[in-house]
Amino acid sequence: MKSDTPISPAASDTRERILDAARREFAEHGLAGARVDRIALASRASKERLYAYYGDKERLFGAVLDLGFRRFVESVHFTPRDLPGYSMDAFTRLASEKDEHRMLLWAQLQGHLPASEHSEVMSERVREVEQAQRDGYVDSHWSATDLMTLIFGVLFSWFTTPDLDQRAHRRWDDDEIARHRLVVGEAVRRLAEPRVER
Repeated sequence: MKSDTPISPAASDTRERILDAARREFAEHGLAGARVDRIALASRASKERLYAYYGDKERLFGAVLDLGFRRFVESVHFTPRDLPGYSMDAFTRLASEKDEHRMLLWAQLQGHLPASEHSEVMSERVREVEQAQRDGYVDSHWSATDLMTLIFGVLFSWFTTPDLDQRAHRRWDDDEIARHRLVVGEAVRRLAEPRVER
């Protein structure tokens, strides 16, 4: 039975430290390579406290992933009638929060499914794109699911492809982020812009 006892400020602070330390550890090492003792040390919490809050390493990974997804969704406004603009904003977020995109990549590699509420968020966005297609704002030659898949492929391109310019794995400066952002916007524009039949 779920307790109605409110979480104390001290417990809330400890949970936050654990999640922050776990995010860095999982982003660097993935689920398999992450060490609970390193997370406990970095968060200044005992391993026993960590297990009491999250049960095991896999559930802690899920908690970190769900928190990152929620922050991403809340920080980037989805605009189905302006997918290039949304994509540029989403890329800027990913480029500035590298732990988040690394977590998402690890989750896909290791088959970790998002929480059901997050799956529903993405399903709702697909439905919004379908409506934008019916309204003539988005190319209807694609299925909305395929189009969203391609858009996220573009967003993650610099994080998943070979390091062609030997700069992808260091921190980008503002000019580099701005340049990549424009490329993302143009690529998504070409994917999403309604075609003019000739």
